[in-house]
Amino acid sequence: MKRSLIIFLAYANRYLYPVIILIVLLYGKLRSNYIPAAISILLFSAYQLIGYLCKWKHIFCSFQNANHQKMTPDRIDWGMVSKADAYGCPCIFAVFGILLLII
Repeated sequence: MKRSLIIFLAYANRYLYPVIILIVLLYGKLRSNYIPAAISILLFSAYQLIGYLCKWKHIFCSFQNANHQKMTPDRIDWGMVSKADAYGCPCIFAVFGILLLII
């Protein structure tokens, strides 16, 4: 994958996808229907976890961006990624998505 595409996907994962989820959440609030937002959050959570487990380059770069490091898609060291970040963030999103489904 090209370096610029990996960096674009990392920025999208870090900033664009959560904004889209917020827009879906606001839309759900207007319609009093949170199911689309809950499904979006669960999909994002699964995407994050699968990306970490499958060692996708843009997910690694997204973690670098979250830690205020320069993105290096050519030099990936998964040992730098905290297990708490790798599993904790998707878990928190999943719990929030499940709670929205229950509501």
